[in-house]
Amino acid sequence: MNRFKLLSIGFVALALLLHWGCMDLAVENKNNPDALRAIASAKDVESLISGSYLTWWTGTQKDADFPALTLSTIADAHTSSWGNWGMQDMSSEPRTPWNNSTSYVYAGVNRDTWAYMYRAISSVNDGLAAINKGIKIIDDQGVDQTARARAFGKFVQGLAHCWLAVFFDKAFIVDETMDVNNLKLDFKPYGEVLAAGIKMLEDAIAICNSSTFTIPNTWINGVTLTNTQLKEVAYSYLARYRAGVARTPAERAAVNWQKVISDAQNGVKADWGPVGDGNLWWDGLKFRGQHATWTRADYKTIGETDKSGRYQNWLNTPIQSRNVFVIETDDRRITGPGGGTTNGTDFKYRSPSPFRDDRGTYHHSLYYHTRYEYHVLQGATGAMTTIKVAEMDLTIAEGLWRTGGSKQQIVDLINKTRVSRGNLPPLTTAMSNEEIFRWLKYEKMIETFSTGSGLPWFDRRGWGDLVSGSILHFPVPGKELEILAQPIYTYGGVGGQGAAPKRIFDNAPLKSIHPH
Repeated sequence: MNRFKLLSIGFVALALLLHWGCMDLAVENKNNPDALRAIASAKDVESLISGSYLTWWTGTQKDADFPALTLSTIADAHTSSWGNWGMQDMSSEPRTPWNNSTSYVYAGVNRDTWAYMYRAISSVNDGLAAINKGIKIIDDQGVDQTARARAFGKFVQGLAHCWLAVFFDKAFIVDETMDVNNLKLDFKPYGEVLAAGIKMLEDAIAICNSSTFTIPNTWINGVTLTNTQLKEVAYSYLARYRAGVARTPAERAAVNWQKVISDAQNGVKADWGPVGDGNLWWDGLKFRGQHATWTRADYKTIGETDKSGRYQNWLNTPIQSRNVFVIETDDRRITGPGGGTTNGTDFKYRSPSPFRDDRGTYHHSLYYHTRYEYHVLQGATGAMTTIKVAEMDLTIAEGLWRTGGSKQQIVDLINKTRVSRGNLPPLTTAMSNEEIFRWLKYEKMIETFSTGSGLPWFDRRGWGDLVSGSILHFPVPGKELEILAQPIYTYGGVGGQGAAPKRIFDNAPLKSIHPH
């Protein structure tokens, strides 16, 4: 292959080609006396597939050079003015465009999530291609586990494409059927990438429906999944990404909400996620995202139930003059019954705010999220809930709200956590549709805080609730564009392309690394 052809492929496509094309696929042959070689090859295939979810998890759910906390601060769920991972640059006001230069110190936020998605896809494609060529995966008890590997491979292949669709404006679609000897990749818009990811997840579900198996607890750390449970997780991700891909309120309204409702109804029946091991498996949202020095809870999320009038005064204050205040709320998740300086079940009071005044006191907050604080205190171990039953319930509620469903069913779904966990009075059908929807949005932001990476950003951009100029999707990484000899472009910034439009903020009250 000549240098020109290499350059025309791009660094991700080249990595796919070199990795996929060089794999030695020893297809099992019962007439071949070299049985050990066939078994070893089958184990290698299973190993490629079984490690792929960790690659996906790393590229989406961690911080370091990955975007979990960046997206949460853009969405004003978390707040932080530390420079790490572009949090200060992307959440300060007025919003500025994403710096897509290869020399940007936080370029990894979009570069590395892109690379890890294709790393996961490449591993899965290797394994699935080998299976398509005849590899059979037989476990130590002589049981054929090929269907298990195929289902898990399509599951991760779908997740990776769905993430590319919700995060980037465009991406490559790559599956195991591609002819690596005639590799030609073209960028596809995010809608097409999502459709490809959905089809892959649906393929995984179809395999789960036709086969019986159990996923070992090493593939997703600490979690054993039957074929039925894997199917439920896949449906949950489908519900999240079908709804979350929308960049604008118009796109959110145009989502196939009947499909979303069906997906969510078939989703997880208990809160779900990997288990942290303090080493490879950890969660940026539950580690530095629940550390009182690193991040705080943004008043734009936790302030809506304030009844003291201080939140309204904060909103009415010019942005650069805003500063901390004590919330008075009946929501027991945010504060205790003893007042605004007592701890709620999900958030704690901590004074003073740790951020630098010269970077904007509007970043400051006296509260931080602690529902999964054990992950910080126990060295990044313990359950890392990433999909909650409440997320599925509130997604169904939004779908019903948008499709003219039962108002009683909508308020019942919201009240499940609003009353039992928030200790707030139940919503009733006498409320207006607009008021119910505002409470639905509030409930989802609080209940899913620090769970799925990107979730508050997906929701608030589709609801039209992002601060003006907030980035709506990220460009293809500058490194990829340079190799492809394509112009570097970007999104975000007030008045810029791919940025949230100017709006009147209407969230008025409703009755290891060191920060730098």
